[in-house]
Amino acid sequence: MNPLQILFALTCLISSTSLVAYAQDAATSYPNKPVKIISPFAPGGATDILARILAQKLGEAWKQTIVVDNKSGGGGVIAATEVARAPNDGYTLLLGTVGPIEILPSLMKKVPYDPERDFAGVDILVNVENVLVVNNQLPVKNISELIAYAKANPGKLNAGSSGITTTGHLALEVFNQQTGSQINHIPYRGGAPAATALIAGEIDLIFSTVPSIIQHIKSGRVRAIAVTGEKSLDALAGIKPIRDQGVPGYKIGSWYGILAPTGTPNPIILKINTELGRIIEMPDVKSKLLEQGWTTVHTSPAQMNQQIKTGIQEWKIVIQKANITLD
Repeated sequence: MNPLQILFALTCLISSTSLVAYAQDAATSYPNKPVKIISPFAPGGATDILARILAQKLGEAWKQTIVVDNKSGGGGVIAATEVARAPNDGYTLLLGTVGPIEILPSLMKKVPYDPERDFAGVDILVNVENVLVVNNQLPVKNISELIAYAKANPGKLNAGSSGITTTGHLALEVFNQQTGSQINHIPYRGGAPAATALIAGEIDLIFSTVPSIIQHIKSGRVRAIAVTGEKSLDALAGIKPIRDQGVPGYKIGSWYGILAPTGTPNPIILKINTELGRIIEMPDVKSKLLEQGWTTVHTSPAQMNQQIKTGIQEWKIVIQKANITLD
């Protein structure tokens, strides 16, 4: 190796060492200013509930202000786009979910971001299923009755969702495909507005995330007739899965977790991941989430990145099989 090559190698080594040291120093002082969690749906829904729990606990742990910023619209596209374009310093995070991260790439011709390229997974915190809930005025109490009613009244039933491309939307489309029903989709800007519309009788049914609707189910303001996973939920005892009510193979679920812009220093990502893992295991947090129908988990950043990669391919198959498109 000649002198110039040696000098170049030493320069690269020093530069690399400096970058590592900078990242470690940044993590040590992180956070030294307010952190923003971008939530992709309106206040009051499942995403917002989780975001505010995390913001409170992170703020207490870090002695720093954690702001929840609701950026609803486009099925999560607006929020995800903002975070994808944010500085990669750990101070702008996304409370992401399946819709904008795994589903949209197969539904939209051009998404303003690349889920695998533009985001760094931090931690998947919870898994959640949808529950099929109907307005009390709709004369159905199970899936068989719903299918019969829908077929006797083609195109007359309206189902709400928390937005296009959300699992609530996909759950409906897959249900229509597998049962031959013709139920119309009415998107809202979050789970809370959709639940309000259901109670008011503006729509007939909704495939809602459990946390967004469970209190209304327990109060009797709406009626749950099925869950979308493989088994019944402790929070909704007695409500059977759709697949056990005459639609075998039906299964829809989702996850919620924190993502950061790609390029966020790994020590900062690991610091956030460690704190989130501690929070999700707190007895008060865990019990509150379980009561709301969440299943708590805690993954490594690498596991989350792999889930996103795998999930994109799995949802692509579902979407193609159900022949779902966005106009």
